[in-house]
Amino acid sequence: MLADSRRLFTYRSIFIGLGATAALASGGFAAAKSTSSMPLGPTLSSDGAAAVSTDPPTVSESCLAQTICSVKERIRWQTPAWTPSQCHRIADAVSASAKRHNLNPSLLLAIMVNESDMNEKAAQVYTRDGRIYAKDGGLMAIRCILDEHEHCTNGNVRGVAWKDLMDPVTNIELGARELAGWRDGGGVMKKTIVKRDADGRLQRVTKKVACTHKTHAYWAHYNHGPYYIDKGYPRHYPHRIAVLDHALATVMNIPAPELSGRITMHDPGRRERTVDRPLEPRYRKLYADIMSGGTCSPLALN
Repeated sequence: MLADSRRLFTYRSIFIGLGATAALASGGFAAAKSTSSMPLGPTLSSDGAAAVSTDPPTVSESCLAQTICSVKERIRWQTPAWTPSQCHRIADAVSASAKRHNLNPSLLLAIMVNESDMNEKAAQVYTRDGRIYAKDGGLMAIRCILDEHEHCTNGNVRGVAWKDLMDPVTNIELGARELAGWRDGGGVMKKTIVKRDADGRLQRVTKKVACTHKTHAYWAHYNHGPYYIDKGYPRHYPHRIAVLDHALATVMNIPAPELSGRITMHDPGRRERTVDRPLEPRYRKLYADIMSGGTCSPLALN
């Protein structure tokens, strides 16, 4: 699935039924409007793990559905708009999966926006020796390695039929499960320790241990796979998701505790990346689209 470390590109360029040239034509976005009057988020860096709250933030169903419909209308790429009932169905699924896996609804939506532009039919086909062996698909870009009966054979989706995986509610749940898995020990990192060998001599030994996410936000693994990639283009994935998460949390008037804490994202010769400052054209456009959709009223306190 998307968590495979080899998949380092976004869905905007791979919609089935659209040529790569047509899909990439949407990449020439205008710069977003100034955000100087918007609330500032914490600095995002890749040298401190994001905090995880005990309970996920709560957002009203009507606000969540309103936000989903608004964002979908602004970012959809040659795909039909969703009806209010469709937006409510997606909102129910996001809310239920967020609660089940202790995730912020805004983070789930951020990944959905990034991976598929909220296109429930988005899919990428992989072939080997002239036959299809895997597909990535749906709102959350779930990877499915197929058997001869169109069922998945990999990881958390083992046994799931491709057609069922593409159901939006199922797809959101599978994506949430995968994201929580990376947060809760699914990622790995290499650690070097010193130990004595059989002859009593000290030796440096490298072993795999559970990733502590100290150099990146845990959702990096949703794209990178078990190992965080700290060089080149992929290292910016955590910041891009954080930018979308921040914007969505802002318009839904909910906290985003996963964005707190020290996390470094430095580019040589540039200002530090922050969650309210998208840098790449696509993310400036997405950020502006989300922020221009209106803000929900804060939830009333009981």
